[in-house]
Amino acid sequence: MIDMKYSRSIFGALFTFLVGVGLTAPANAGIKDEYDRAQECDYSKAEYGSDVGVFDEVKVRFCISEDRRFVIYVMRSGKSWALPFDRDYRQAGVLSLNTIEDDKLVHYSKKKGVVERVILGRKRTERPVLY
Repeated sequence: MIDMKYSRSIFGALFTFLVGVGLTAPANAGIKDEYDRAQECDYSKAEYGSDVGVFDEVKVRFCISEDRRFVIYVMRSGKSWALPFDRDYRQAGVLSLNTIEDDKLVHYSKKKGVVERVILGRKRTERPVLY
């Protein structure tokens, strides 16, 4: 007969293994999803434009994904990438948050206990065509 403590440890090890496999499986599928999501933002149709002085050498515009889970950075050259929107995330040891305040896209970062607020961009407005 199997000892009760022994069966609990087997069950615990099996449960831990299954949870670990379940947590890592979506991460592999998420890379392609993130790439596809980043490609859906078009530079000319992006709803937010970069603020002066944030990105000195390049023009960057921003879109919010349809499910409002990601902010998509897109450059004029067509390169784009996605970062979480309206939720905390950690990147290179820095806690960050992207959110909207009024008509501004704002990035908060916390490093070594100091919180920094940077306005990434402002809502783009439609300008009339002058002939």
